[in-house]
Amino acid sequence: MEMGNGGFSPDERRTLQTLCDTLVPRIPGVPDPQGLFGRAATDLHVDEDIVGIVGNYLAPDQRADFHRLLRTVESPLLNLVLTGRPSRFTRLPAEARERYLLGWARSRLPVKRQGFHAIKRLTEFLFYAKLMDDQRNPNWPALGYEGPDDAERARNRHPEELRIVPFIPEQETTLQADVCVVGSGAGGGTIAAKLAQAGHKVIVLEAGSYRTPDNFTQREAEAYDAMFQGHGVLTTKDLAFGVLAGQTAGGSTTINWMIALKPPVWARQEWERDAGMEGVTAPAFEAMIDEVWARVHATQEESQVNPSNDVLRRGSQALGYREGVDYDILFRNAKGCQQRCDFCFFGCIYNAKQSTLVTYLPDAYHAGARFLFDTKADHVVVEAGVARGVEATYRGGGREIPVHIKAKQVVAAGSALQTPALLLRSGIRFPGVGFGLRFDPTTAIFGQFSEPVRFWKGPMQTVVVTRFQESDEAHHGPWLEVAPAHPGLAALALPWMGGRAHKEYMANLARSANTIVLVRDWTEGRVTIDARGEPVFDYRLNPRDRRNLTRGLQEAARIHRAAGAVRISTLRMEDLAVGDGTSPIGQNEFDAFLERVGKAGVGENRLALFTAHPMGSARAGRDPKSSAAKPTGECHEVRNLWIGDGSIFPTAPGVNPTISIMSVALRTAGFIRERLTGR
Repeated sequence: MEMGNGGFSPDERRTLQTLCDTLVPRIPGVPDPQGLFGRAATDLHVDEDIVGIVGNYLAPDQRADFHRLLRTVESPLLNLVLTGRPSRFTRLPAEARERYLLGWARSRLPVKRQGFHAIKRLTEFLFYAKLMDDQRNPNWPALGYEGPDDAERARNRHPEELRIVPFIPEQETTLQADVCVVGSGAGGGTIAAKLAQAGHKVIVLEAGSYRTPDNFTQREAEAYDAMFQGHGVLTTKDLAFGVLAGQTAGGSTTINWMIALKPPVWARQEWERDAGMEGVTAPAFEAMIDEVWARVHATQEESQVNPSNDVLRRGSQALGYREGVDYDILFRNAKGCQQRCDFCFFGCIYNAKQSTLVTYLPDAYHAGARFLFDTKADHVVVEAGVARGVEATYRGGGREIPVHIKAKQVVAAGSALQTPALLLRSGIRFPGVGFGLRFDPTTAIFGQFSEPVRFWKGPMQTVVVTRFQESDEAHHGPWLEVAPAHPGLAALALPWMGGRAHKEYMANLARSANTIVLVRDWTEGRVTIDARGEPVFDYRLNPRDRRNLTRGLQEAARIHRAAGAVRISTLRMEDLAVGDGTSPIGQNEFDAFLERVGKAGVGENRLALFTAHPMGSARAGRDPKSSAAKPTGECHEVRNLWIGDGSIFPTAPGVNPTISIMSVALRTAGFIRERLTGR
């Protein structure tokens, strides 16, 4: 059959349109002053956006799977095998189509659950996040979501003293440096600044663009597309985990939620004892932590408790938890926020977020470092077991220009997702590379309240509950925080139990609060590469982490009920919720709900799962059979190649990792400097 429309046949386009409008249908007969229930996915041309995403962003095998999904739901023979009915999806009446998708969502077959989520997540995200010609989404008014104020944004510009003028190659180029740093995030930015300030010639390569308050749009869909790895659609191989990671100047520090926590002593003791990272419990390393702490302005001064975080605090207080023992106010790397944090997730227009974009990167630039943005490191040049530089490609203005960096030292700091992929593309394939991937696996509880919450407004994360972290040995129990979800991310995460039910969830979004459950994982995943050399993530939770996540969901639900929630739900595809949304939740029905949560447990593509903390995939250790780097950070089998990001962690630190990454990066920078100076 002749293929067109971005590789989709006309039949596939019709099937896709029908799928989208089954997930987001028009619902007649509902009071609908703002048009949410009368609007279908194709009214916003969501199907056309999906065609573009599949064609431009997905890997070839993922594209093939998507086309196979469309053909499968239209095949009478396959549907006879899968559902017992020889029917075409597009010929089913609306109610039958909805039952069909619910059957896939709740199936015991992983492949059917994966297929459901492949289409559900894209459709729901786009319906609530995509922009029309007026740069707004027509569904926002029904959610109580106002979107950014363009007049306010226009009043803020990036100051000259923080501005970086990047090197932009016009033709194939060769550059010389003492150090080539791949990545500009927490680790790469810190190392670049430290070495440039010591007088060394530093070149920084960043695959993402140089974006500042001059061009932050503050809009969810655009930010994911332009500032996140994988254009915001990054997942594990089995689609079970959504993976949030930055790809922009400053890396994830530019788009993260600003929690600043020091690496705990018990985690550092583990690294020192088990991985040979000598000195990480000593005063000299404490001084490095303090240096980072001061540079990023980590304080509680900007940690005002917004309504969403107040649910966590208020519920904890009602349960008798003690501030400073069971829960606490978080430190944040912020200066001058003034609670103007509604869209900070998409880049801070006030430069109040003390990311590397406004700290270590300008430090490095003013000390002489050179920056190439939109430049991907293709592979490290290795000769006779020694790193000699980096081969890269600049992409800009429709051009692809080869860039050759000759360097005495190379630092791989592109994130725990990209660093092992770079090593593997470079032929560095000894057993420790890519293993040990940690996620701090995350899910959430949604609570609905009688009063507005608007969890996208105000300081994003300011309260943490640590009471349960010691419920499993070595601090592997759950801890609880708040996530500042905007409409697209919320729609993607919320369970789908039919088109009307999902819209009702979204219509009540302004009265909802969410608490995320994080676990310091026992699980170890793996990063490999596909035929294009792009990273592939295999990560499957072990039973212990599943139990800890389940415990966290139960405890988060207790806190929400104590804070006055009138409805509480998990992100599980079944209707795992309690409360009618209007009156207090009774003890008996709540106890039954907790029991159901315990029995349901945690399963891939049954419960929405996320990570924003990938770590450990090129970890430090004594043995190259189980680690990629020496305890100093230097690659085991390649001299002068260093791991400079969270990939190096032997185990997860048990806290949000930005400060830990920066502190270990300072330590690694010291070893690199010793190598450069011959000391």
